[in-house]
Amino acid sequence: MIAKREERFRKFYTTDRLYLKILDESDAPAVLAFLNAGANTFDTYESKKPADFYTTTTQRRLLHAEFHMASQKSGVRFWICRKDTPKEIIGTISFSFYKTAPFQTIMVGYKLLPDYWHQGYASEALTAAIHIVPSVMHVARIEAYVLPENRASQTLLSRVGFRLEGTAYQCLEVQGVRRDHLLYSYIVPSI
Repeated sequence: MIAKREERFRKFYTTDRLYLKILDESDAPAVLAFLNAGANTFDTYESKKPADFYTTTTQRRLLHAEFHMASQKSGVRFWICRKDTPKEIIGTISFSFYKTAPFQTIMVGYKLLPDYWHQGYASEALTAAIHIVPSVMHVARIEAYVLPENRASQTLLSRVGFRLEGTAYQCLEVQGVRRDHLLYSYIVPSI
């Protein structure tokens, strides 16, 4: 069941162990520390980054754009922090590429620092996020694209209610190479 309908995203949400936060430009140093800590792992699954990506200036610009995106309800990025270390970012969940009616579809992506894998944090955060987003945006379907070798992500998506739909051939570029991805979907229950 999704959360009660809301007019706008709140600055942060809580789960049993986590905060899901929408950050602004002032948080660029913390975001940069997170990205630097996970760069080797994250780069395995993502497209190439511009030369200035790992700078405070670029992260301020991106945070400004993401804050605007959330205020316009065209997408949202939640930064994941543990309640016992609320200033340290351990992961992120992003909802983007929103298609309005008649599709009402959005894509989700996520990443977590390896030190926090296999502790239930990703499941806890994703479960909360897939209920929060439809409470603010008119979303009927959430899609996730996963590399075929990323078994942990496939297990996570299945655990929180996503269903495998098939293969999206050469749909995304990863490190300069077009790669096939598995397409998963979550159908949002009616309010």
